Amino acid sequence: MKLCKGKTFLSCTQRGGKLLVVVEAKVPLKLTLFGEHAVVYNKPAIAMTISESLTVRVSDNDKFVLVSPSLHVRGVKVDLNEMKVESDETKKVLRYVIEVLNYFEMKKPARIEIDSTVEPSVGLGTSAGVIVGTVSAYSKFLNIDLSKDEIAHISHEIELRVQGIASRMDTYTETYGGLIYFPEGSNGYEIIRGNVSITAGYIRRSMTTADVLWRVRRIREYDRQLFDSIISAIGELVDRAKLLIMEGGNEDELGLLMYVNHGLLFSLGITSPEVDEIVSRARQLGIKGCKVSGGGAGGSIICIKSNEAEVLLKSYNAKIINTSPVNRGVTITVIN
Repeated sequence: MKLCKGKTFLSCTQRGGKLLVVVEAKVPLKLTLFGEHAVVYNKPAIAMTISESLTVRVSDNDKFVLVSPSLHVRGVKVDLNEMKVESDETKKVLRYVIEVLNYFEMKKPARIEIDSTVEPSVGLGTSAGVIVGTVSAYSKFLNIDLSKDEIAHISHEIELRVQGIASRMDTYTETYGGLIYFPEGSNGYEIIRGNVSITAGYIRRSMTTADVLWRVRRIREYDRQLFDSIISAIGELVDRAKLLIMEGGNEDELGLLMYVNHGLLFSLGITSPEVDEIVSRARQLGIKGCKVSGGGAGGSIICIKSNEAEVLLKSYNAKIINTSPVNRGVTITVIN
């Protein structure tokens, strides 16, 4: 391998006879076990990183180019008069990447390539993965060495800039990796020593996470007292779930908490008829636990691991995902 002058810690490849600097960041995606949406309002939550992943690759280029061969985005429409993309999912990815480049003041043109093992906007933290991966890879590309704490902090700040509302859960979980508990009213986090075996899949969503977050905010504004009582109940069951996991995870009780958590999320308006039907059917079949996971309005559904749960999800044409836990967060590598 040839070395780039001043860039000896990075890899160099050839494109048209030109030496190129290449940096790659691999981000594990995540499942929310308990506490989604309530965590936005400083209540506790539990999330875990899984074997599905998103990769951001940054390389030298004479101008900024964004390429994503695997993030298949539905309903793309382009206004050729104004050269404007009219697709919410496409615009969202672009806004995240552009905001990262703006954060670093777009100091050096690059080709940015994004690959994902799952579709975007399905409740697995792909949006956070785009941010964490781009922050990690582009900063290294600029010779800036960021700590995990700095990556997590910057990524959360960028998510807030774009969405207006966001908890730190997704960006922090994917930065650090593992089974993570976010305590109430704190900026900290805690790695949980335990294991939860999950069967999960995803279906198409009817709304983005940002849209659902604003819907929940409107419920809060309509009846603050009722809203507070619901998210407080979610917070209490999150803490109970944490203790169960640390004690070895009584699956019957943990599964019951999943059903209760789903019911409380239903009351906040973040579920969908199809997901509610899947969860209701799971209970009828005796599956120990099942709930929506993530932003809601479709997306990911998680159940206590079983063959019955997998068959159920497949019967609704859900895409089954690899839920094998991983304990590493974002990793930055060089390409030889």
